[in-house]
Amino acid sequence: MKIIVTAIFILLFANSAFSQYFTLAPTGFISKENQDYAVVEVPGTKQQELYDNVLKSINSLYSNPKDGLTLVPGQAITLAGYKNKGLKTSGFAKAYYDVDYTLTLFKDGKIRINSPTFSAQIMNYNGTWNKMNVKKFYFKGNGEPRGEKNHQYVNTYFNDLIKSILDKSANIENW
Repeated sequence: MKIIVTAIFILLFANSAFSQYFTLAPTGFISKENQDYAVVEVPGTKQQELYDNVLKSINSLYSNPKDGLTLVPGQAITLAGYKNKGLKTSGFAKAYYDVDYTLTLFKDGKIRINSPTFSAQIMNYNGTWNKMNVKKFYFKGNGEPRGEKNHQYVNTYFNDLIKSILDKSANIENW
């Protein structure tokens, strides 16, 4: 039974390995279903198992996750994180923005991932911080991406973060 559940989970993630959970839009991240959340189904897995494995995954991927975790035992996990120089911009002058982000995962026999939220800032030459206006930085007035490379970079950053948590949770020993 354990092998069957693992095989189903691997097949599920093999199909999603090349897809994105979210894409950045002018209003924030949206799923391919145009929702502010994405759902990953894991057939035959109990809610508590999903919760425990995702929590173990986060604990193994972050050096000190307890500082950024808010838990509703057995039901929800909210991860607040920070990445120094997490987002890189391209163009004439490359810049690296520090990123604060929040990722919320709910379980109800499925893993529901709420759209990530984030803010980015860069230190100016005089030591002050300049906060990125995400909507203006990534989008033109008509809502189209301003630069495909920067837009894809932020999408990849957050989708890879989610994928690493989910992939790691699939490899926890009791699955």
